[in-house]
Amino acid sequence: MKRVLKIIILNLFVANLLMASVVKVQVNSTRVVPGQSLRVKLIAQGDNVKFPTFQKIDSYPIESIHKSSDLESRFVNGQLVTKNQKILSFEIYPDKNITIPSMDIEVDGQIYKTNPIKVEVTKAKVGSSGSFEIHESTDKKSIFQGEPFIVVIDAIEPLQNKSVQMQYTPPVFKDFFVKALGGEKQIRKKDRIIHRLRYLLTPQKVGILHVDSALLKIGTRDLNAPSDPFGIFGSPIRWSTLRSNSLKISVKPLPISADVVGNFKLKSKVDKIEVNVNKPVNYTLEISGKGSLDDFNAPTFDIPGVTVYSDEPTIKSEIKNGRLHSHWVKKYVFISDQDFTIPTVKLTEFNYRNKKKRIIKSKKFHIHVKGGLKHSSKVKTKAKVSSGNKIATSKDNLFEDSAYYAKKEYEAKMKNLPWYIVESFIAGMVVMFLLMTLLRKKGKRLKRSFLTKRYHYSIDEAFEILYPHVNEDPNVEALVRILLANRGGQRVEINQELLDKLTSKYDENIKDTKA
Repeated sequence: MKRVLKIIILNLFVANLLMASVVKVQVNSTRVVPGQSLRVKLIAQGDNVKFPTFQKIDSYPIESIHKSSDLESRFVNGQLVTKNQKILSFEIYPDKNITIPSMDIEVDGQIYKTNPIKVEVTKAKVGSSGSFEIHESTDKKSIFQGEPFIVVIDAIEPLQNKSVQMQYTPPVFKDFFVKALGGEKQIRKKDRIIHRLRYLLTPQKVGILHVDSALLKIGTRDLNAPSDPFGIFGSPIRWSTLRSNSLKISVKPLPISADVVGNFKLKSKVDKIEVNVNKPVNYTLEISGKGSLDDFNAPTFDIPGVTVYSDEPTIKSEIKNGRLHSHWVKKYVFISDQDFTIPTVKLTEFNYRNKKKRIIKSKKFHIHVKGGLKHSSKVKTKAKVSSGNKIATSKDNLFEDSAYYAKKEYEAKMKNLPWYIVESFIAGMVVMFLLMTLLRKKGKRLKRSFLTKRYHYSIDEAFEILYPHVNEDPNVEALVRILLANRGGQRVEINQELLDKLTSKYDENIKDTKA
């Protein structure tokens, strides 16, 4: 009986060894601090591997999911044995002790179980790992819609820094207008260096909004790992990731309907009040003061008998004594063959500091057109703040008379509209014939191009596709930084060819089409 029991125990031990050699789970550390990433790898040896599907580990969402495969080679009984190895890796950010549970992995038709792993979360500050830290802070936590506030991110490193490099990833600012306030500022404080970045945010909607966490990747030399035997490359780099705290902002609706939020002055001026027939009058509208003007809708002028053109407004912002100051300028051109009046622009202002309403006004201008029709006092003119209505813009020189006479040329062309329709129909038939010919020649490749419709990616499309993969490829991470800068209002040049190439690599729509 004892012999049978020994055999059973031995078989179970051998089975466990075999199971452990087929599937296993690894973590970067069994002891982390809150805010530090816990990297988990599920490894299975076999040709056909099915990993379990899950979205959370002990209530913590999994992030940065990545699948890969490689070949593991080793000598067994003097012979080199090579096995196919599949890897599923992901990250979680626990803030208390957890256990990575046992998981079922199907390998070549058989089910294997991984061993559970206990992970201790030490009582350290959020966003710290040893002497490295990253924190978010703000000057306001309860604001009105349209009221700006500042978010400060501090990445802290020790003065005696043994890291190889640090990589910073800013938060994704959803539901906010965002501007970076200058570049990085370094502050030396005792035995630490603080890398400080500031962002100006303006909420786009009412409610409880969240500013996501920022990430800090730290690369250090792994002195315990085997180094290059020739001493050329030194010890390999071991990466750890820190996540800052997030922020919760309460955004209250305005107690009144307002065009601008803050404390502003409204000015207007013209270059002349007397002009010849169909000659331009240049008008400038200027708003300056404390507050944000990023979402301000430009006034629209509706004046009978007058053609109005405009350029895009220019907006400049700066921080003075801890408060945002904005300067908004927009230029218009008025052309007419009769006397007219550029009316007063009235804006409703809500001052979030004293919570008071005020009407600010611009100056009115009466324009005399020499040799033109006399302006009738019975004709009413008006100006209004646009709510989606856009003033016609012109990329041509607004001081040329051709801008005015273009309307007459258009009216002449309208007489030949039936001929234009016939010509357009014939041109369309020719284009369709050419497309059908190309489709026959190109076949599947052209068909896939039409199905995916991915010739050039926009900044927003590329960002949504690439952001989950920033930790997989340094080129992706560098490109995401550039995309974030452009989304934040900066103008950083983007290599469109590189953007399309990297984005299409991770675009699930294209992968599905190819499949």
